[in-house]
Amino acid sequence: MVFALVIPLSAISPAASAAIKVLPSKPVITAVSPVGSGDQISDIALDSNSLAIVGTVENGLTDFVTSPTLGGSDGFIAAFDKARNLLWNLRLGSANDDIATAITKDRDGSFWVVGATSKPIEITPVVTDDSTVNLDSVSAEGAVIPQNTLNRLVLWKVGSTGEISQTFFSDVNGLIAPSAITLSGASLKIIGSFTQEQGTEQFSISASFDGVFSELKLGKIVTPKPQAIETIKAGPNKITSFISKTTIIDVPSWRAKKPTPVIVKYTNKGKALAANSLPGKVKKVLWQSNIGTAVLVEVNSNNQIHLLTNMG
Repeated sequence: MVFALVIPLSAISPAASAAIKVLPSKPVITAVSPVGSGDQISDIALDSNSLAIVGTVENGLTDFVTSPTLGGSDGFIAAFDKARNLLWNLRLGSANDDIATAITKDRDGSFWVVGATSKPIEITPVVTDDSTVNLDSVSAEGAVIPQNTLNRLVLWKVGSTGEISQTFFSDVNGLIAPSAITLSGASLKIIGSFTQEQGTEQFSISASFDGVFSELKLGKIVTPKPQAIETIKAGPNKITSFISKTTIIDVPSWRAKKPTPVIVKYTNKGKALAANSLPGKVKKVLWQSNIGTAVLVEVNSNNQIHLLTNMG
């Protein structure tokens, strides 16, 4: 009698036996700058072929801000491909101090970058009375508004290949620091902080694609409470980010010494396809099929960019 041992191929198939493990992610881009400089990475955006980064540069970031200096500090935008090769970069601003703090992408593929700069110098003319005797021979000059006060909101429209197509301004009587820009129907919504002598408040303002700004709306500063679980679409799948120490759905092997930020790619039926842990606070998660999942992570008050190519 001959016995045949039949082993289903599924039992030895790598795809069937391999369990998803949480892989520790390492930053692909960090702000490498001299100690004490004001260089910083502020925000990210994705298009079909590139990862765009915005921030502010003074005298560092030479590995990805190569264009000539404009002033004391400059805003910048730099684009990288999936392999982290620098595609193009621009400095944004003037001869004064400038900052670039947030970015979004419109449906036509253009990037919109928001930041702040200073109004042009204004000299208040003084009328001299020739009949008055100036015993001290002191010349009378107009009052000069100080430079570098960041009292002008700036909106730059940048093409997908790195050209500035439009620049718009909105002047304010105070210190303005935008923190986020989002696409809202046929306009852009900008929020941030606004400081006057009375104190600091949260502001919001809208702008059309033609650069027409609404009135500045002020209110109490509200610190948004992060959601316990955040999910974005990723084609037919979804990308879910949360903090976990011992429990991740469909990843039974996960254990951590302390609560750790984790990002998992799931099918819509809840099957884990890939998982990564992050070293700090997750501030933004974006997905693009040709690029993967880009994550802005804050570590010790500095921002890092992680590119999870296993979640493309």
